[in-house]
Amino acid sequence: MKTITINQKNIHIVSTAHVSKESVIEVKETIDTIQPDAVCIELDAKRAHSLMNPSNQSMNIKEIIKSKKVTSFLMNLILSNYQKQIADDLETEVGGEMKQAIKSAKEHNIPIRYIDRDVQITLKRIWNSMNLWKKINLGVTLFSNLTSNEEINQEYIENLKESDLLHAAIGELDENYPEISDVILHERNLYMAEKIKRMPYENIVVVIGAAHAPGMIKELENNRKTNLKDLETIPAKKENKLAGFIIPGTLLILITILTFKSPELGLTQLKTWIITSTTLATFGAILSGAHIATIIVTFLTTWIGIFSPVLAVGFFSGITESYFRPPYDYEFQTLSDDMKSIKGWYKNRILRIILIFFFTSLMSSIGTFISGKNIIQSILK
Repeated sequence: MKTITINQKNIHIVSTAHVSKESVIEVKETIDTIQPDAVCIELDAKRAHSLMNPSNQSMNIKEIIKSKKVTSFLMNLILSNYQKQIADDLETEVGGEMKQAIKSAKEHNIPIRYIDRDVQITLKRIWNSMNLWKKINLGVTLFSNLTSNEEINQEYIENLKESDLLHAAIGELDENYPEISDVILHERNLYMAEKIKRMPYENIVVVIGAAHAPGMIKELENNRKTNLKDLETIPAKKENKLAGFIIPGTLLILITILTFKSPELGLTQLKTWIITSTTLATFGAILSGAHIATIIVTFLTTWIGIFSPVLAVGFFSGITESYFRPPYDYEFQTLSDDMKSIKGWYKNRILRIILIFFFTSLMSSIGTFISGKNIIQSILK
């Protein structure tokens, strides 16, 4: 714990690790001893409610597909389950120290203040700030960490809370993923520090992740005011609306040029494109263990996906699979374990729908690139 005094406020900062048993003990002892005027916690109200009231509620996978949030959903899933995996290895729970802070504050009738930004705003700001390549790179990194057999022990977690290791980790994040570092770390330091500055209490305990402590302390000691509304605004996606037209549009132009040279050859190449992509996408559905109805729908609708800049092939296959095989409620709770094995991806309906979505889209895209190569060769000949 570190205590700082700012504008006649005594702020006691407990730096924690979200999967540390030692952090749970430290939080309880600090609140019991200090008996502060308020306990500030690195949570938003929604996350706090979910943490204290876990439920087996099902997710609306159809809406995730329709709103084109499959990729971001999968990233969030991998990240949250990676943290849960570490907690399982340490025989503890994710957010145990936050739960303890809430319980201890309630036991002593101390006001609780959730100082973090809404997690959905943070995630959307991260996602909208990254280009496609960085999203893919991040996904691969997270997935490789999830499937890694590297053993993490309690000693490693406690050492990670030390400043030298944290500075190295934060520096690496700043260098490799500056967009993520800015939104998930630095912005939230600003946000939480400003929330604390505005509080009327004189004696405050702050329970916060160790990675945030140095930056938040720096912001607390800074006299500048932060506009919270600016940090709660979700910027528009930086994307080219015409990007989806580039590949199908280019191939259609090339086929048109080829048709002028040889109408029969142009029509043949168009048919070959549709047949190749349809065959591969259907094979992708079969490979993913899709329902027979999903396989049929994939076969019948692939041509729409390869021409459309808006609707991916996986859109139709994913929606169909979620209709004929809707996920069970309990499968959300077993995601962490199921993601670790190939068998789990096929057994868990949520994961299988995601698998079908990506496999059919990927195989269709391979068909498009193969056909594109053939079309270009035909023109050159």
